[in-house]
Amino acid sequence: KTLIFDQNLIGTWVDKDTSAWTFVQTNEKTYELIYTEKGSPGRFEARLIKLGKYSFLDLFPKEPVMQNGFYKFHLVPAHTIMQMWIEERKIRMAMLNHDWFKDQVDKKKVKLAHEHRGNEIILTASTEDLQKFVLRYANDPKAFPEPGELRRLK
Repeated sequence: KTLIFDQNLIGTWVDKDTSAWTFVQTNEKTYELIYTEKGSPGRFEARLIKLGKYSFLDLFPKEPVMQNGFYKFHLVPAHTIMQMWIEERKIRMAMLNHDWFKDQVDKKKVKLAHEHRGNEIILTASTEDLQKFVLRYANDPKAFPEPGELRRLK
């Protein structure tokens, strides 16, 4: 119910570090994101989610093209959630601050199902719980710090 589609996202966007984000519509409410860094592309399934007055981008890596099945078996795909603002000539995105989140978990201020994997935290909560969490902290600059900005490629 929370998935939306925004035609303005379609196209190629670049940042000051020369990475490119190309969004292509794949069906009614999903995109493929081809993220290119230093000439090397990575492909993601991308979905735009509307929660209240906030928009979030959910990225999930597509299966990498590899010949080594044993190695690929050990890779753990995970969702990435970013707060997103779409404008005509630019988009802004703010990732959840990992250090802030880890601190909140360590102090038991955030009770959201998760697992520790080394220094990383893997969220295992339900979609509903994750949506409540990001909506609760969407306006907190410690949780979602200053967004990065991408400009539409002409």
